Amino acid sequence: MQYKRNLKRFFLTVFCIFFLSQYLYAADDITVDQPKSKDDSVTIPAGQSKKGIDADVFGKKAGNYHPFLLFEELYTDNMFATESNEQSSFITTIAPGLWLAFPANREKMLSVETTTASPGGLQLSRLNKKTTRQYQVYALYSPELVTYSDSSGDDHVNHRAEALFQYNFDSGLSFDFIDLFNDKEEIAGNGITETFYKYQDNLFDFITTYVTPSDKLKLQLQYSNYNLDWNQEEIQYRDRQDNSIGVSVFYKFWPKTSLFAEYEYSDIDFDSGSTFDSEENRYYGGINWDVTAKTRGTVKLGYIDKEFDLSNANDQDSFSMEVQTHHNLTEKRELQIDAYRKFHESDIEAASSFLSTGMTISLVQRFTEKWSGTLNASYENNDYNGVDREDDLYGIGPALSFEAKKWLKFNLGYFYYNNDSDINSFSYTQNNLFLRAAMQF
Repeated sequence: MQYKRNLKRFFLTVFCIFFLSQYLYAADDITVDQPKSKDDSVTIPAGQSKKGIDADVFGKKAGNYHPFLLFEELYTDNMFATESNEQSSFITTIAPGLWLAFPANREKMLSVETTTASPGGLQLSRLNKKTTRQYQVYALYSPELVTYSDSSGDDHVNHRAEALFQYNFDSGLSFDFIDLFNDKEEIAGNGITETFYKYQDNLFDFITTYVTPSDKLKLQLQYSNYNLDWNQEEIQYRDRQDNSIGVSVFYKFWPKTSLFAEYEYSDIDFDSGSTFDSEENRYYGGINWDVTAKTRGTVKLGYIDKEFDLSNANDQDSFSMEVQTHHNLTEKRELQIDAYRKFHESDIEAASSFLSTGMTISLVQRFTEKWSGTLNASYENNDYNGVDREDDLYGIGPALSFEAKKWLKFNLGYFYYNNDSDINSFSYTQNNLFLRAAMQF
């Protein structure tokens, strides 16, 4: 079974990573570019201090072991996102977990979410973050208990596991790979069926880069493998495996600004051998920058071509783009904008794929040292291939955060969704109100 193979591969990866990390850690406790002073050996993110609970109590080195606990109470007026027969519910989520870092690190290493419809599993490209450390190892595991006030039969436990390994050679060569495993569910989303579909997915993503001695030219090679496995028989036509490879060349024409050219290829292979099997070729040119502490980002524009294996399926091509930007407008105000335009694998059997264009905007305002507010807005247009359907999905919502302690944070928020579809049964509105408490040491 694909699910079991994914799970075995993930744990084998984690075992190999930590065997290597312990060897490196024992051989050299002080990493490259790290001071030997105990007080300065851990990088503290902006806005945090060393007061409060010390992570030394969770490991021999400050910040090696980080237990956490998330509690969330959410009210929704349309649990299954249906056009009619809306069902409201209070949804309780309790998620304990533990993440580890070698060498010690107080910052969580990964913030990556997979998307089942996106080729390769990622909505946006994974950016290879530059680090001055010679190596970094990270792993996380968290079970997630989810219960429903008005639908106890839908209670379930999700699982998430992730691992990362980075290594930088003095020659300018570096390796960076991650492995993500999820055992979770998503709503049917067809406007009629009031049920959840359970799935397991696994993403392995590897990036290697080489920077020339002049620091002007950077070469990057990326490979990823994404496996998706659904539990319910009626949706197993969506089971698939994606293999993707990409090559990029970056030229630094300013100290912290580079132009780049990129080519990506994906082979999308459905387990059922359906007419949805396809190959994608993507061509991009772009710019990325990390000019100051106030602004960083990447923008790439190009062309995407999708060819199906069977001649009776309609091949597609289109303009494609991706934007990931972050700006500190003032000392207390931040703006983040993400956008994309790309093909997705269809979530309905009648269509072969859909062209998705989306944008999310997040504005953060810090009021005091402990209080902050966020306003999020999103828009997505999905145009289906092979069926007369086009969706426009809008979302907006404010949230308020209170940091009671360095290890304890509360969030209160609201979010509104409106999906306007050409097919009435896919249209819906949804109101969500949540209260969240998070503890991390």
